[in-house]
Amino acid sequence: MSSLEHCATRLRFVLKDTDQADNSKINELPKVLQVVEQGGKFQIVISNDVANVYDAIVKNYSIGQTFAKEENESGKRNIINIIFSYISGTFSPLLPALAGSVMLKALLEILKSLNWINDKGATFAILNATSNAVFYFLPIFIGMSASKKLNVNPYIGGVIAASLLEPSFTNLLKSEENLTFIGLSLVVTDFASTVFSLLIAIAIYAPLERLLKRWVPKVLQLFLVPMLSLIIMVPLTVLVFGPFSEYVSSGIGIDYMLGFSRILTGVIIASFWPFLVVLGVH
Repeated sequence: MSSLEHCATRLRFVLKDTDQADNSKINELPKVLQVVEQGGKFQIVISNDVANVYDAIVKNYSIGQTFAKEENESGKRNIINIIFSYISGTFSPLLPALAGSVMLKALLEILKSLNWINDKGATFAILNATSNAVFYFLPIFIGMSASKKLNVNPYIGGVIAASLLEPSFTNLLKSEENLTFIGLSLVVTDFASTVFSLLIAIAIYAPLERLLKRWVPKVLQLFLVPMLSLIIMVPLTVLVFGPFSEYVSSGIGIDYMLGFSRILTGVIIASFWPFLVVLGVH
């Protein structure tokens, strides 16, 4: 076995030899609902108790969980599998927080529609802030979760994301001047609730941190590696990854599509909406 991870309902094994797995015996085990071989992984569907089963396996067996060693059935790395593993591994730990916040938001809407809560009062304000928090600070959670998935410092990943929500940066969104950063033209982007930009940023940060740890003397690594990581990654995210979403947004051509057919525009946008959200152009 090369590695093991889990999502909301499944254990996802990367096996060195899938022929050694006995599907029929695994299907007979308690809690196992189904065995699926998909995306270069041997997946066991457990349902809601998957986290407890995962913890029990990790506690009793020495299993690698490194991102870089992921392989498909032929033993060769598959870039598509790696990308989807990165995305799913980033979001899986966040699912309880996202689900809980969504349900709380729905509950507040029901209470408000029934006039059982005053939407101008402090009680509503506190509960509404609770339901909105994970979405407002989603970049920070993405930065930390993605960093943990790639086995680098999750707190530096969080700081990279938090820098893009800090008032000194967000105030630049109100500027009408042509902004520059060390002479480079700067397109300021709103990173609130952004997903795609942070996924790319952390994917670049991970090898950068490993490279810096090889170059920087150990006696200086405590402060120099984080400092250099932040100096490089935050401007790179602002200058490159953020504007990408802006360019994609302008390239979609919503106005032209609306002029051609409003009904067709609605069908097309609805179909691609999940992908637009991931790209951060929604």
